[in-house]
Amino acid sequence: MDIAIFDAQELPLVLGALRDVALANDSFTPDEAALIEGLAKLHGQDIRADELRHVSFEQLARAVTAPHRRKRVVQLAIIMSLVEGQPGAVSSQAVLDLAKALDVSEQGVGVLDEVAHERAMLARFDMVRRVQRFARHNAGASFFKVAASTLLGLSQDPALAARYYALAKYPRGSLGRALFDHFYEHEFTMPGEKGGLPELMLFHDIGHVISGYGVDPHSEIQQAAFQAGFARTDGFVFLLFGILQFHLGLRITPVAQGERGHFDVPLVLKALARGAACKVDFSDHFDFFRYAAEPLEELRARWGVAPLEREVATDRARDAQRREAVFQ
Repeated sequence: MDIAIFDAQELPLVLGALRDVALANDSFTPDEAALIEGLAKLHGQDIRADELRHVSFEQLARAVTAPHRRKRVVQLAIIMSLVEGQPGAVSSQAVLDLAKALDVSEQGVGVLDEVAHERAMLARFDMVRRVQRFARHNAGASFFKVAASTLLGLSQDPALAARYYALAKYPRGSLGRALFDHFYEHEFTMPGEKGGLPELMLFHDIGHVISGYGVDPHSEIQQAAFQAGFARTDGFVFLLFGILQFHLGLRITPVAQGERGHFDVPLVLKALARGAACKVDFSDHFDFFRYAAEPLEELRARWGVAPLEREVATDRARDAQRREAVFQ
């Protein structure tokens, strides 16, 4: 998912329109300003959110004409409407009006409307359908069929499981050993085991290993953004998934609880940029065992994955304060 795609003339108009979407509910928060200013920095620009002028959606449509860029504007507007937490109908309508003005068809607009009107079950269903389409495009298999077999314990493959357990013998510091340690330390079942992760979705855990993000909710939303960045086909689904699951508390996957208030805007944007800079799409037929014996740090450097800047304790404290303020 590319993110820094707007030229110097388009960017202020795009950010102005995003600010207007944020103001639809008559509120403009520091986190919403941080999203706008963070997007500007990703484009190499220093723009203050409070200095942006009003931009009509029609004016934006005249300035941004490329379909791909228009779609990205709408997707960013969806994210903007979710920064504060549970969106209202007025925010959803603003995004819908923007999509109409730009003539963009984006399923996320419908998901946003369902969330805004508290139709959580429909939102979950639409998100799973979108993940299924992603899986079919990148792996050619039915996501529902694979997921059902996994949950029912019908997809056991001892030979496959043994192949992954053999990663324990790989050198420390290698990609293969790092993936084994990731599964072992978190007590995850291996692919091929009863209830194990299907190889179809292994790219998520490979992404954890490559990125260095943990599996706690605060880190999972960053991993979702990193994954959105490296996925060249509809990476937006993972960013939206992460925000719904780990910020709005909408439980989409059965293997993780819904969590609230973990959208740390600067960290999520940084994770998105790290993923977008990655030279490899791990979700698109990535041959893991081809690289499993190689040193992880060398692979990161080769693939353009910037070192992870570890959070300090104050970041976690700030996250807790935001969660309490937003969801009190």
